[in-house]
Amino acid sequence: MSYFKRVDLNVMYPHFVDACQKLQAACQARGVEYYATSGMRTIEEQEALYAQGRTKPGQIVTKARGGQSYHNFGIAMDFTFDKDLTRAGLQPDWSPESYVILGEEAVKLGLEWGGVWKFKDLPHVQIPLNKVGLTLADLQKLYATGGYKAVFSRLDQFRW
Repeated sequence: MSYFKRVDLNVMYPHFVDACQKLQAACQARGVEYYATSGMRTIEEQEALYAQGRTKPGQIVTKARGGQSYHNFGIAMDFTFDKDLTRAGLQPDWSPESYVILGEEAVKLGLEWGGVWKFKDLPHVQIPLNKVGLTLADLQKLYATGGYKAVFSRLDQFRW
């Protein structure tokens, strides 16, 4: 079973993909299965999510505009807990207790978990840029001058 079939791993930062695969395996070893449901997002996709609950119907699901999300640089992924594995398709469970193991295992792997933020994002994990002195603004500048190749090249200078 592919826990990553809903995301295109080929466009994401390879070292982050490796960490996410280890994360999923660690959670599975503890008896909990999570499915990657969102990886790389374009600026336009991020803007559409930002509009939700503001200028478009729905609940607010992000505080990040296009270009202001780690998803826009291939270094963030959202995982979903399936509350009923006996049914076809994904039955998302958004209860906080369903994401405790995800958070614990993400932290063990050196990833940042959105469940500890003021604006809780329980399914979200990302590379901790702050631990190596990088900022989102740094990635934005790199992307503007050299696209994802420049961003990934800079990220490769660190051990993740």
